[in-house]
Amino acid sequence: MTSPRQLSPVQLAAADALTAYLADGGEAPTAAFANLGFEDGLAIQCEMQRRAAANGAVHAGWKVGLTSDRARTAVGIDDRPFGHVNRVLASPADIPSAQISKVSIEPEMCFVIGERIAGDDVDPASVPARIARVCAGYEVNEARVAVGGNLAMLVADSLTNWAIVRGSGVDAPPAAALDRCVVTVSCDGEERFSCTAADEVDNPYLSIARLAATLHRHCMALEAGQSVITGAYSRFRVEPGQRWTTHYSGIGDVEATIS
Repeated sequence: MTSPRQLSPVQLAAADALTAYLADGGEAPTAAFANLGFEDGLAIQCEMQRRAAANGAVHAGWKVGLTSDRARTAVGIDDRPFGHVNRVLASPADIPSAQISKVSIEPEMCFVIGERIAGDDVDPASVPARIARVCAGYEVNEARVAVGGNLAMLVADSLTNWAIVRGSGVDAPPAAALDRCVVTVSCDGEERFSCTAADEVDNPYLSIARLAATLHRHCMALEAGQSVITGAYSRFRVEPGQRWTTHYSGIGDVEATIS
């Protein structure tokens, strides 16, 4: 891999505006992102992560976006953006809602990388052998910026990720088994949602291969030990006092309590 590219003056100005907004609040940096696009957002996100690491953040993994035809059609892009993940919480997890702006959770499969996955032409069939664990998971999201439909700003802010919650998991199943997985979400013992995985998102091994290609464009790869989430089956706004549990058939359970 080569070194990450330097930002253009316009991208750097947008990163500075977003950094200032996240630190001090005020008016969202809409003007700084007005003429920027998808790839600009990815480049700025890398700079935002570099700044976060300088302040002690530990890069723990990735989320991959646009993992359904529905999502790609909505934005008109056939690509898989990455989002840096800096928190991975073990299930059962406590989610401190007072510390998170407009917190929501999404049930997503979580993959622990066992062997480096890199390059722009990764064969999805090669991915399972490089996965150490497949786990029931949640993504915890934080609406830090009112993006107003600005894709570059959404991407620059790590696609709203706050954390991953990860269950204990199983050895990597075949691709077809992941497609057949039934995901059942409950809140305080009441079922809220159920689906078959393939009805909502792409096969996760395909999404991981496509993610590797996007990372490759930005001089990065999926590294051993990282956790990766591969697309939401649904999204829920949450409230203090709730207990959310989700069962993934053949994979296991994940649990989060909202405090």
